Amino acid sequence: MNILFDFLVLPSLGTLGTHALRLLCAFVLSVFIVNIYQLTHTKIPQKSFTDTLIILCMLISVVMVIIGDSIARAFSLVGALSIIRFRTAIQDPRDIGFVFYALAVGMAVGVGNPSIAILATFLIGIIILGIHNWHQSLGNNNEFSLEFCFPPSQNPESVYRPIFNRHLAHKCLIKKRAKKTQLVELTFRVKLVNPNEWLAFYNELLRIENVTDVKIDKV
Repeated sequence: MNILFDFLVLPSLGTLGTHALRLLCAFVLSVFIVNIYQLTHTKIPQKSFTDTLIILCMLISVVMVIIGDSIARAFSLVGALSIIRFRTAIQDPRDIGFVFYALAVGMAVGVGNPSIAILATFLIGIIILGIHNWHQSLGNNNEFSLEFCFPPSQNPESVYRPIFNRHLAHKCLIKKRAKKTQLVELTFRVKLVNPNEWLAFYNELLRIENVTDVKIDKV
C-alpha cells in the first residue's frame, strides 16, 4: 500500500515548474541550434533532421532529470537504449556535430546548469557562423565534385582529357570503384577556369560516347 501511495504522490508545484522551465529552455536553445544549422547548410536542410535536433535536445534534458544522481538509473537507461538500432546513415559528417551539439546542450539543461547551456549554445553557434563566413570569403565558387561512369573496356582518360584541359584549372581523382552494373565510376574534385561555364563543361561530358551518370555538384 505504501508503494502505491508513493507512486501516486505528485511532485510539488515548484518542482513541476522547474522541470517545465528546463524543457522550455531546451526548446528555445534547440531552435537556435536549428537556425544556425539552416544558415550554414550548403543545401536545403531536411525538415526531419532539424525536427530531430529539437526533439533530441528536449528528450536528453528529460533523461538527465530522470537519471539525477542515481548510477543505477544511468545503467538501467543504457541497458534499455541498447536494444534500439539506429540504421539511418548520416551522409554529412557535419550533421553528426550538430547532433552532439544538441545533445550537449540538452544534458547541460537537464542537470541544472542552464547558464552553461546558454553560454555554450551561443558561443558555439557564433563560432560555427564565423567558420561558415570564413569559408564563404575564400571564394571557392569554381570548385565542384564530378562523377561519371564508363565501361571498363574503355580508356576514359584519352576521351575526357581534352575537355578537362579546356575547362579545368585543377583536377584530383578522389575515388574509383566498380559498380554492380559492370561500369567503372570515377569521382573527381575539379576546379573550373571559369565557374560560369560549368553547364557547358557538363554538357560536353554528356556528349561523350559510353560516358553515363554524369553528376556535378558544388563543393
